[in-house]
Amino acid sequence: MVRLDSVKILLPNECLNYVSDRGIQTQDKRGNDIVKDKISFTNSGIRGLKNIHIDRMRHTTTIEMSSKILEGNYIEGINKNTITEAIQKINYTNLVRLDLNKVLDSGSFLKIDITDNIKLDNQKQGEMLYRTLANIPLAQKYHTSFWKTQSNLGVVWHGNQKTKKDRFICYDKGIELRKDKSLKKTDYQNKVLTDFFGVNRFEQNITSLKDIRHYYQKNDIASVLNSFTKANYLKFSKMVNRNTEIDLRLFEFFEGMKFNEIRKHIGDKGICEMYKFEWHDIEKFVRTYNEANYRRFLPDLKKVYNRYNIDNGNAELELIEEIKQKLYA
Repeated sequence: MVRLDSVKILLPNECLNYVSDRGIQTQDKRGNDIVKDKISFTNSGIRGLKNIHIDRMRHTTTIEMSSKILEGNYIEGINKNTITEAIQKINYTNLVRLDLNKVLDSGSFLKIDITDNIKLDNQKQGEMLYRTLANIPLAQKYHTSFWKTQSNLGVVWHGNQKTKKDRFICYDKGIELRKDKSLKKTDYQNKVLTDFFGVNRFEQNITSLKDIRHYYQKNDIASVLNSFTKANYLKFSKMVNRNTEIDLRLFEFFEGMKFNEIRKHIGDKGICEMYKFEWHDIEKFVRTYNEANYRRFLPDLKKVYNRYNIDNGNAELELIEEIKQKLYA
């Protein structure tokens, strides 16, 4: 099920049944012509409701909110089963009143944070878990940051692309919520903290229509929330998919060389890295260059291979597979 945290929704003003007079009105003129006519609700004091902007010139309304607006159901996120509750919570504020059916029929997402809350069985937990995630080899070029503060523990992956925002995070949601001052003032704090105890949140920030449509084909509320697409699974799998294609330029360079010359040039670790530490492929490569006596080279290569698996591979691969399984569930 698609679960969202922070969202920005675009609505036609026909979805508004009522607008209170508590908003900040902004109107600009050029001569006798009105060029800007807006009503804004900010700092509402409602947990999870960030702002409402009504543009009377464009006849559109934008609403920014997070799943905190669901109060005790926070862990559910904004999904196909809770979107009605989220809209009703906005109506209860009496800032505006929205026609629920019209919102669901004609509303669309401009920005979304796609979330998955999972509990891992992996032996690595707490700080060690996130340090491990911060050092997992990635297929694409990402800038990885590990962070640990009093209110946060997690890892963030930033894409190096300059043309788009590409941010994917995993963090300990329980630690964050224990420091949430607004949560402490509620009567549902204990339920939320219990729900999120031991939860690792994976979250992908989608800030463009193009990227929303990349996963869901459309950006209207119904299409996104009713989709079966598992965006965070696809994102994580793509990041950790270590490409098994071998650079053919190396084999052009190796042409005419004996195995010992290749080994001297790139080393045992280089041979293992060339085949992404896949032992079957490493052994096949050695056998290709040493038909008669290839086995005598295997013990030294096996030492490098085993050292890698002990230091990095096995624990990381188990963790990666568990995360993928739970993001897909």
